[in-house]
Amino acid sequence: MLEQQAHHSSEAERLGSLFEHAPGFMAVVEGADLRFTVANAAFKKLVGRGDLIGRPLVEALPELDDQGIDEMLVGVARSGQAFIAHALPLTVVRENLVPEELVLDLVFQPIPESSGIFIQGHDVTDDKRSEMLRTAHAKVLGLAISDSPLEQTLGELIRIVETTSSTGVLGSILLLDGDGKTLRHGAAPSLPKAYCEAIDGTEIGACVGSCGTAAYLGAAVYVSDIATDPLWADFKELALSHGLRACWSIPILTRGREVIGTFAMYHREPREPTFRDLMLVDLVTQTAALVIDRERAHAALKVVPPQPGA
Repeated sequence: MLEQQAHHSSEAERLGSLFEHAPGFMAVVEGADLRFTVANAAFKKLVGRGDLIGRPLVEALPELDDQGIDEMLVGVARSGQAFIAHALPLTVVRENLVPEELVLDLVFQPIPESSGIFIQGHDVTDDKRSEMLRTAHAKVLGLAISDSPLEQTLGELIRIVETTSSTGVLGSILLLDGDGKTLRHGAAPSLPKAYCEAIDGTEIGACVGSCGTAAYLGAAVYVSDIATDPLWADFKELALSHGLRACWSIPILTRGREVIGTFAMYHREPREPTFRDLMLVDLVTQTAALVIDRERAHAALKVVPPQPGA
């Protein structure tokens, strides 16, 4: 009998360890109030909360309740049938109170002879974003090849960032004028028009916001709080009046390392760069450099030199 009990205990520990360290997220809710009784490490990481056990869904993760997850779970409990979803969009609010949009493959499975429901799935957000990036990038290159207006092409490139970011990025591309001293508006589809007009023609320098400094130095400049950073001392009132609180700017360079513009990522709250956002930087700046270079080459061809004797 003791050997049998020890065997069952060992088996339970093994299963518990497998559950806890499974690569997919897993959880169990029970009862009419959908109270969490189990949640593995991957599930806690997914929702950004560790204090789940013993708490009802509506209390522990109110944003999921607001999106109808509670109704789905209740429906599974009543019908006894599993709910399966592929590429389900879902917003979570982590402990830092910043909403993040995810894409999940998800299963709600009723547990036989129990009031419990087994939740399992995988986060496929990065896969979905990669697919969106490939599609959007191909569209941008198509616009460039078809000689679409530069602002339209660069605007589509910025939308790649804005639609695939999970942190509410507002993108902007400024072009370095032929004088090599001033930045001109390139594209900024989501920034306030008044703000774009105000910074159009800004002269670059060692302490000229994020973009003016990045263009001057030929290096990336990351400002996490416009209100307090000395680089924004002369421009913070303008930015803050339009609700802009953070700005990371990366120079757009030719193959010869010549600065031809800047790509900026704004946020409406103080924020450090995230790994996911920075993954987009090379894609955007390299593509922008190709598009801008192509536009300049075409413009140069249109300048017909005077003919002898004319």
